[in-house]
Amino acid sequence: MKKFWTERWVYRFLALVLAVLLFFYVKSDRMNSGNVSTSGGSSDTALMANKSKTLTVPLELDVNSSKYLVSGYPSKVKIKITGPSALVTTTTNTQNFKAYVSLRKLGFGEHKVRIKEEGLNKELSYSFEPETIKVTIANRRTKTFAIQPEINQDAIAKGYESKAAILRSQTVSATGSVSEINRITQVVAKVNLPNNTKQDVTSQVLLQALDNSGDTVNVILSPQTVSVTVPVEKSTSSSSSGSDEESSSTEADNKRTKSSSSSSQETSSASSTSSSSTSSKSN
Repeated sequence: MKKFWTERWVYRFLALVLAVLLFFYVKSDRMNSGNVSTSGGSSDTALMANKSKTLTVPLELDVNSSKYLVSGYPSKVKIKITGPSALVTTTTNTQNFKAYVSLRKLGFGEHKVRIKEEGLNKELSYSFEPETIKVTIANRRTKTFAIQPEINQDAIAKGYESKAAILRSQTVSATGSVSEINRITQVVAKVNLPNNTKQDVTSQVLLQALDNSGDTVNVILSPQTVSVTVPVEKSTSSSSSGSDEESSSTEADNKRTKSSSSSSQETSSASSTSSSSTSSKSN
């Protein structure tokens, strides 16, 4: 056995086996490293690949809102952004840009304007849907109106009536285009009382600006609501009617009493006359 381990070829064989094992170990390690590198490269490629996303964003107006009133525009628009995947994802999550239309250089009337953006990264391309919109620019006007309360009298219980309504605010400011303000004939607060109402009612009522035909006018009211109190109490005409009935009944009773008394007196007088006549005949 000792002679076996002393042979030179035994060590050469062991060295060969170790060399083969080391070779496969190194090759396996390189393959694993290659896979990791390939995976990282795929990830980087995915991050740099182009991506598209459609977002719905608010539409802002660049206009002197204290002087002009703008109508006819959508409150939101769609924008399609395209670019590096990571950048598109970040923009989608943050939405750190705005869509707007510039109206400062335009006059009164109807205009077709192009939607613009502000704040988008330069590496992103975009397109709006729609690309242009129509807007109407008009002079802005504010006017004060008296509030007119309207009450559904049919809801008040029989024998009761409502008194003059008490308003928390007597006037309201209406803001809109000159043409719309000129249409307003009254601003009403319609109070809907519950059926068979027998007591005071206080409610917050929505104000409405109406024209001659009773149609609602497109203006902004301030305040938009008002507190209204409707006093309800027993009807005075009903009480008076009851008193009249009692008075009539009393008068009728008095008449019957007087009539009965008169009849008794007449009967008594007739009896006296008869007795006197009989006495005279006897004599």
